[in-house]
Amino acid sequence: MANDISFLTGINDPNLKMDKSGVENTGNYKVIHLVKTGTCYCPVCGRPMLKNGYRRQPVKILALPIANVPTILLIRKQKYICKPSSQCPETVTKIAEINGINHGCRIANNVKQAITLDLRRNESQKDIGEQYYVSPSTVGRIIDSLEDNFTPEKSWLPNTIAFDDFKSGRFAPSGMSMILMNPVNHRTIDIIPSRTSRAFRQYFYRHFTRRARLSVSLVVIDLYGPYRRLIRELFPNARIIADHFHVVVQAYRALQSIRIKTMNHYGPGTHEYRALKRFW
Repeated sequence: MANDISFLTGINDPNLKMDKSGVENTGNYKVIHLVKTGTCYCPVCGRPMLKNGYRRQPVKILALPIANVPTILLIRKQKYICKPSSQCPETVTKIAEINGINHGCRIANNVKQAITLDLRRNESQKDIGEQYYVSPSTVGRIIDSLEDNFTPEKSWLPNTIAFDDFKSGRFAPSGMSMILMNPVNHRTIDIIPSRTSRAFRQYFYRHFTRRARLSVSLVVIDLYGPYRRLIRELFPNARIIADHFHVVVQAYRALQSIRIKTMNHYGPGTHEYRALKRFW
């Protein structure tokens, strides 16, 4: 039975049993009725606690979808009590905990793991949330929880790196952040919270060794002048390459400026003015 529950839910807890109601299909979602019981030890004295009935309301847990149908686990949790004694001077109560589900959380851990694996795909938080029947804000919280687990390797940087700034809103003090990428395999290395020179300099001195910075031979970046001075300081062996997108934008803006000046030279109502305005 434990193997069946593990197969259905992906939760490996030997004390998680199927309830009398079994599996229920409501049409819109599947409901699996479970019971969590077993031996529980007192956190104060360490003795086995006495069973004290079940929680009044079953706990509702979101599990991985089965056959693309949202699946809900309704789990009746065992209550425990340790009465006062010479080893335990006060009454201790506890409710059964489930392996694979965090205390106080209503989403199974394997759902969060599946969402984390899907973050490598180029999909929005909304699309990923719809796949697992959670809200986009839930996906965002899962991403935030990964911040301490995904840190760049301090002793390594790829031979070629690229920078670009982007609007990050309230997540950065200045409203703009910087993305650090490997342009060869198009993988993101890290996000620098601020694009200011001070934050840029502090980030690389704190997160990467000098040996890692010296290993960089090519840096791709836009045409902003202060970035180039910083790059020469941080990556002394690197050659700076202008991002072709920004070069094209500069040329486009220059042509636009000449076109507008030429239009104004001929004046409204002329053939040249209309032609330059219409076919620009």
